[in-house]
Amino acid sequence: MDVLSQALNVAEQAEAASGTATLIFDLRDASHRAAYAAALAVLRISGVDEDGLIESVERGGAVPIVPIEALQAPPEIEPIGESSAYEKELRTRYGEAMTDLSPDEARRDQVARDTFPRVLELLKDGANLEAVAQIQYRRWLEENLPTIRS
Repeated sequence: MDVLSQALNVAEQAEAASGTATLIFDLRDASHRAAYAAALAVLRISGVDEDGLIESVERGGAVPIVPIEALQAPPEIEPIGESSAYEKELRTRYGEAMTDLSPDEARRDQVARDTFPRVLELLKDGANLEAVAQIQYRRWLEENLPTIRS
């Protein structure tokens, strides 16, 4: 069970017992600050104005609950392309490093396309491109072995 599911489970149990759930954070504790920031992010993503929420609670009013059906789906996120000539060059060199690993051009292109996003930051940090390509090629083969055999 992930952290958000655990937090939701705890909140639901607290609400079932008392009707409301209140979280208390000690902002001197780094983990509490992180949890508070995550809670604010969830509120913002859900379209809740935290300032308005605080004001309504301080006035003793009910917390506005928006039915989930009223929420709009988030906009589609477009895939991120290379943001610089350097990233384009890294992608080209990474694809070329795959050339020595397999005679099957279609497979090499697929492996490079699937694994490059995983290793971009490593390559930007100066990792050995050929070594990373070899490791990622082997890992891709292991992950996709059943589909390759059929």
